[in-house]
This record gives sequence, C-alpha cells and structure tokens, in this order.
Amino acid sequence: MDFVRQVVNSNSLTSVLNLPSSFRDVQVEVIVLPVDKTVPIVSSPSGSYDARKQVNHSAFGRLKAYANPSLIPEEKGAWEKAAAEKYALH
Repeated sequence: MDFVRQVVNSNSLTSVLNLPSSFRDVQVEVIVLPVDKTVPIVSSPSGSYDARKQVNHSAFGRLKAYANPSLIPEEKGAWEKAAAEKYALH
C-alpha cells in the first residue's frame, strides 16, 4: 500500500484541518493513507474533519449482546467471592 509520511509545521495545515490550539507552531507528522472502502470512516473526537459516514460507538453497552440477565443479581459481591475462593488457602 502506498502512503505519504511527512513532518511539517502545523500552521501549514490550518487551511485543511481544524487543529486544537496546542498544535499551533509545532512540528507534526502527517501520514496520508488511502481509504479502505470496507471500513466505516469515523469523525475525529475533536470534530476536526467531516466524515463520509459517521459511526458513533461508545464503550458503554458494547457487550450488551452477551449479557445474561439471570446472572445480574450475582454481580454484587462477585469479586469478593472470587478472591476468597482463589486465596482462601493462603
């Protein structure tokens, strides 16, 4: 895969990217890669560029599909119980 990697002064990017103020007047590394059309494009956390397709995922709720509601009442005290079982002989 071809790519471009270059170190430039951040001020030269202000017409292309909306950079945070902490990036002013510093050297930055720019890496340009071709887009893999099978991977959804996600906007940056700072919103510094527009994405063709925004996919907003959060860590909260990602494993919901694997949840077992019948085990939820057992969650309280689970760590203490596991630690007691593991270290009971010590």
